[in-house]
Amino acid sequence: MLTALRSRVRAARDLPLLRPLVARADRLWWARVIRRAGVVDLAYVRAQVGRPLSEAAAVRRYVNGGFRDGLRLSPLFVDTAVGDHLPEAWRVPALYAYLVADPRGLQVSPLWDAVAYGTAHPEAWEAPGGPLGHAWRHRETHSLPLGPRSEPAAASWPDLSRVIVEAARRARVGGEVGPAPSAEPVDRELIVAIGPEEWDFDESFAEAVAFSDVPGQGVAIAVLDDRAEDWTLASLWAAGRPRVRISRRRHDDASLALDELVASSRAEIIIVRGPNQTLTAADATRLADRVEKSAAGTVLGPVWRDGDGTIAAVGATADGRFLAGHPIEDLAALAPATDLEVPALAGSTFAARRAEVTVALRGPDAAARLEGRAVVALDVETRTRSRAEPAHLPPHLTGGGDLLLRAGWERLAQGPLPRVRRPQRQVELPDGTHVPALRWALRTAAPVGPRAEGWGDTHFARALADALRRLGQEVVIDSYAARTRPTRHLDDVTVALRGPEPLEASPTGVSLLWVISHPDQVGPDDVAGFHEVFAASAPWAEATGRELGVPITPLLQCTDATRFHPAGRPRGHDILFVGTARGILRPSVVEPIRAGIPVTVIGPDWRGWIPAERIAATGVGNDELPALYETAGVVLNDHWPAMQERGFIGNRLFDVVAAGGRAVSDRVEGIEELFGGAVRTWEGVPDLLDLLTADLDAAFPSAPDLDAVSARIRADHSFDARARTLLDAALRRR
Repeated sequence: MLTALRSRVRAARDLPLLRPLVARADRLWWARVIRRAGVVDLAYVRAQVGRPLSEAAAVRRYVNGGFRDGLRLSPLFVDTAVGDHLPEAWRVPALYAYLVADPRGLQVSPLWDAVAYGTAHPEAWEAPGGPLGHAWRHRETHSLPLGPRSEPAAASWPDLSRVIVEAARRARVGGEVGPAPSAEPVDRELIVAIGPEEWDFDESFAEAVAFSDVPGQGVAIAVLDDRAEDWTLASLWAAGRPRVRISRRRHDDASLALDELVASSRAEIIIVRGPNQTLTAADATRLADRVEKSAAGTVLGPVWRDGDGTIAAVGATADGRFLAGHPIEDLAALAPATDLEVPALAGSTFAARRAEVTVALRGPDAAARLEGRAVVALDVETRTRSRAEPAHLPPHLTGGGDLLLRAGWERLAQGPLPRVRRPQRQVELPDGTHVPALRWALRTAAPVGPRAEGWGDTHFARALADALRRLGQEVVIDSYAARTRPTRHLDDVTVALRGPEPLEASPTGVSLLWVISHPDQVGPDDVAGFHEVFAASAPWAEATGRELGVPITPLLQCTDATRFHPAGRPRGHDILFVGTARGILRPSVVEPIRAGIPVTVIGPDWRGWIPAERIAATGVGNDELPALYETAGVVLNDHWPAMQERGFIGNRLFDVVAAGGRAVSDRVEGIEELFGGAVRTWEGVPDLLDLLTADLDAAFPSAPDLDAVSARIRADHSFDARARTLLDAALRRR
């Protein structure tokens, strides 16, 4: 009933006459929910706005748009920390979204672990406001929770309150604060500058908090932006944990701020994290460990990746930043080594003995100025969140030729930079055919970093890459941001895996286009320049090929037969769905649950759409999927409307059947013939409910017949089969 009501409200928002009334009603409801939770720190809000106001006025200001402008109601709640994990948390205030959601599994701040707090205080799960409300109401007796275990802060609540109010006031009126010595001696110190471009500041804080939680390790943070939240978090953390130092500078010179923190550090080992970069607590610890075990005079840096996921630098040589612009897969030739000695480091993230840092840290390649033996840890990475600045290396660097050879490249006398190529070689395929080992680039629409793990395109590209490598080919994978990387000329073949965003043909080598989704967005410009075009739908390939005047070859989606195959696991009775909510009411999931059918859902953004008890987990590792599919009574599936209408069969069905599972899906042309009864289809909701309430064993073929279908899918519709088709096409076009 509640879900149906939400649907009607969402529909009303699309009607121009009702939209203002619905928006006003929304804000009134948001304010009511927040006030009833009792989590507002009024003194904190007053310090942010600079004038007295009531709690009701503070909440109104927040829900009327203040949440988008950086206004915060609680020092224990960071909007960006929870926004990515709740439906509509960017349309509605994140605090409201949290308060109406099931709090289990949700984090609300980088400074404390709400899940650990709820585990330690089970009554908090059902308390108003969940762990957030429970912790806030116990601040007078327990202070505020801090750290990965959410233990009480070292300072009392009255002391913390004064710090919070002064920090918010300082952020509003301005003024600088210099770094003080650590209140507790530390052996290692992570030094970080947080500037205005660092929109993932909560991630940076979380990693620094985890680093400082280890005995003997501390953190020094310089805040260089005007966000009140950043300085408040830093001040609260420093007041509650004695191994934390902070400074506030109004300038945007991160190098100067880092220099100041390095000069005032008293730690034996320092780890400097460059501005607007990612560095996990675990990787910072590994860098420190490696320096401690190295000879005196050693400075250690990570592999530096650019914002598009390509390599920004693996140290520096006379040629410049080593391997700049290359895909990350180009490190494979340096394996199994984990340390690479280079003429100099690059970037500004490094670890060293503090006493050996005797130069000022200036510019985007501050680490290149360090003296001593420079080593890159090949198994540690940092990534610039935006774009790496142009190189500014010291003059007269030497070396580089031997490193190129070690990385598997040979120099060329002419051509675009970098003037290198892979040595040419032949490989023998399983059928005895000899073919050249080509360099392939798989281009996707996936983002960079952890968010890419939630994209099917990411896993599709990895499986195809593995299959091509089994054919002796060299393969790299490009995120959408890297689609025009400056080293494209090194690729022999480009395969554009067309999803929700357009991908252009490469200006060099052979370009193949494989349309695997979102066919409604493909027009004449999208197929221009490609040597061959493939599509994961036979009917669409034929119709669109005629329409565009371009031959389009059907090439259906497929499965990774090395992973998805029966293992003899017993079949259970679960009705299983794995996937995201997509921000819509997916009928294949919502309608059975409404009808009382016990669907088990695994996915990240279902809160607010279905009852919390139906969500078994917010995610699952890819390696666990084969067992889930094989043992489920049936796996539910549906398609994007555009794919369904145009005959694009999603790869989940291939995976389920290859694993020995059974599926129920909305109807797409060709499913019945392709899967031979292992997938049952439905035309409407009544049909779906009838299928799921009937005897499932009677609805599907016998076990031997299912085994035969599974074997056929693995043989004919595997990534290995698709890789051979693409290889043959590339060889024809070369």
